[in-house]
Amino acid sequence: MIRLGALVLGTLAGLFLLLGVLGDKDLRAERRPMPQVQPAAEEAEAPEAAPDQIVQPSPPAVVQAAAQTPAQVQRFPGPALRPSPEHADADRADAPASNGPVLYVTGNRVNVRAGPSTGDGVVTALDRGAAVQPLGPTDGEWVNIRVANGNAGYVAGRFLSATAP
Repeated sequence: MIRLGALVLGTLAGLFLLLGVLGDKDLRAERRPMPQVQPAAEEAEAPEAAPDQIVQPSPPAVVQAAAQTPAQVQRFPGPALRPSPEHADADRADAPASNGPVLYVTGNRVNVRAGPSTGDGVVTALDRGAAVQPLGPTDGEWVNIRVANGNAGYVAGRFLSATAP
C-alpha cells in the first residue's frame, strides 16, 4: 500500500515538474500576427510610438456577405408536388359550380377518403342524408365528391344516391 502511495506521489510530482517547465511557454505566440515593420521612409513621417506600445496593424477591409455567398438554388428531388385531395380543386376555374347535381349519402356513417381506395386516408366522415356535389362520373365504384364545407375526396359509389333517403 505504501508503494502505491509513493508511486502516485512520484507521478504527481513529475507532472507538476513537467508542467512547471513547459507551462511558461506561450503556445499562442506562434499564431499571433507579427506587427508590420514600416520602411525607413515611412518611419520618418509616422509619429514614433512609445516603446511599451505595440503597433497594431489596420484591420482588413470588410467583405460583404452577399459577395461571398453563392446563389442558392432550391432543388426538390422526386415528382412534382400535387395539392392534397381536399384542396385540389379549390383554385381551379373549371371547378363545378355549387348549384350542380347533388347526391345524398345513404349509409349511416360514410368515410370520405383522400383517394379512390380503402387504403387511402380518411378526410372526413358524413352522416346519412348529407348532400354532396359530384366532381366526376357517378357510375364508378368510387365517386369524387365535394362536401358542403369545401373538402373534396372519394366516397364508395354504393353509398350515394340521387334521391334523398
